[in-house]
Formats: sequence, structure tokens, C-alpha cells
Amino acid sequence: MAELLKGQTGEWELVIGLEVHAQIVAKAKLFSGASTEFGAEPNQQVSLVDAGMPGMLPVLNDEAVRQAVRTGLALNAKINLHSIFARKNFFYPDMPQGYQISQYELPVVGEGEIEIDLPDDAVKNVRVERLHIEQDAGKSIHDQHPAKSMIDLNRSGVALMEIVSHPDMRSAEEAAAYVTKLRAILRYVGSCDGNMQEGSMRCDANVSVRRPGDELGTRCEIKNLNSIRFLRQAIDFEAARQIDVIEEGGTITQETRLYDSDKGETRSMRSKEDAHDYRYFPDPDLLPLDLDQAYVDALKAELPELPDAKKASLRRRTRPVAL
Repeated sequence: MAELLKGQTGEWELVIGLEVHAQIVAKAKLFSGASTEFGAEPNQQVSLVDAGMPGMLPVLNDEAVRQAVRTGLALNAKINLHSIFARKNFFYPDMPQGYQISQYELPVVGEGEIEIDLPDDAVKNVRVERLHIEQDAGKSIHDQHPAKSMIDLNRSGVALMEIVSHPDMRSAEEAAAYVTKLRAILRYVGSCDGNMQEGSMRCDANVSVRRPGDELGTRCEIKNLNSIRFLRQAIDFEAARQIDVIEEGGTITQETRLYDSDKGETRSMRSKEDAHDYRYFPDPDLLPLDLDQAYVDALKAELPELPDAKKASLRRRTRPVAL
């Protein structure tokens, strides 16, 4: 069990759930043929679909589906043979459509589990709630002009897997171990390169505190953490901030926060939406995704040896033999 945090008025338990956005290894975007190669000049890899032009229809990239299913199998997760794409409605300047095509009630991958490695050879199982496929937004750039923001749509429409955990982690160390193990699995499978410094793997941390044994506290979401070191720092700061607020008589507001790595602190970005605020509804331009069990079985048979299996194999090989 993770150590409890010490406050001025007693002990607190930290509760963490993670949402990892992993870019799927594919040459084309989720619903268009535009390139996904990293490092191109701004707005050079944008199709009419990615730019949200009227009348453009999405066409699903079957390689993205294949990689998502393989990842779900590697997470020991349930593969849903029937899933649906939905429109998640919200406005960002770098999202030309005005909505994100994602999955909501019926994702392609359901419940799974990851075994994380902790100090002193301890292990812990963290439950995966779901894995769904969605398209990425573009990128807003704020440091090129003193009074204007620039928009780069090269990432708009890139295929992502959003891997959502249950709130099973109780320390920044456990969260770091979870992301480390997940990144290793993705790299073994070949579904994501895991290069956080390039933005192909990002993490949102949902952080709350509570008295031991109490109901879950109000969570704050720390967005777009792009390194495991920043993940640790952001969680530790946010936990201490929430404890200070509560002990001083305040209340925690459900909100989205950003981590400033230069100052080592989180700061408020916007109020945190609930699912109903996004007005999810099935995307009328996309048919349901129906998979065949034989297709799933074939992908499972092709999986490489995964990290836990390889570790167990190496331990067996190095175990002393009695003479």
C-alpha cells in the first residue's frame, strides 16, 4: 500500500487515474490519406477532411483498427466485436470540424489490466477501463508572435488510442510505473512509438485526495503531460495543493489544469466538463465497426512475446539449478 500523505490536520490518501493518448503507428491519418510523418513544415500534411471542409466524408483507416485491437489484446482486455464512432462536440481553434470523432458508449476495447513493477520486486495490478480510437486535434502555437496565435493542422486527424485507467494508483511513483509499463507494451506490440518528446504519447492525470476510507474526492485533470518526470512532479504538486486548500477550509473545484515545468506548479486552465456537456451522438457519416472473431484470434496469434512474459522467461533461465 502506498504511503499516506501528511497534512496539517492528519493523513490523506492520493487517488490517481490516467488517460494516455497514444498515436497509432500508421502512415495515414484516421479518416484521410494525409501523411503522419513527424517534423513536416506547418500545415503541409492536411487534407480537405482534416481541414473540416464542408461535404468531406471520413473513411476509416483499417490499420488503425488493427493496431488498436492488437493493443487491447496485449492489455488482456475484452475486444468488443461491435463498436460505434461518436461525435464529441466542443470548440478549439485548432479543431476545424467543431467536433472530434471518437468513441463513447461502445469503444473497440473494454476492460483490461496492466501489472506494474514497483520497488523491492513488488507488483500491482492497475485496471484499464477502456481503449477507444479517436482523431487528434491540431496544434495552437503561442510563441511566434507577441499578439497572435498560429494554427498548425498537421496533427489534425492523426489516429490516437485513448487508454483510460481506473483510479487505482495511489502515488506518483505508481503512476510513473504504469506509464512506463504501458509504453513498453505499446513498443513491443509496435502500435505506438512512445516518443513523448514528439507528442506521440501524452498523458492526462486525474488527481484527487481523500481521508483514508472516505469516498473519492473531487478530481482535477492535469492535461498534456509529455514526460514521466513531469508526470511525477505535477501529481506531487497537485496533491499538496489540494490538501492545503481543503485544510484551509476551501473546496476543490473540478477543473482542467496545466503543469508549468519551469515553475514546477499546476495552474487553472478551464472548468472541467462532464460527458453530457460534449453532446455525444453516433457519427452519421460512419457505420458501426463490426469485427469478426476469427480476425481477432488471428491478431492474437501474431502478437510478440510481451514484457511480462519475457521477464518470466528470463527468470526461469537464470534460476539456479540444484546439483
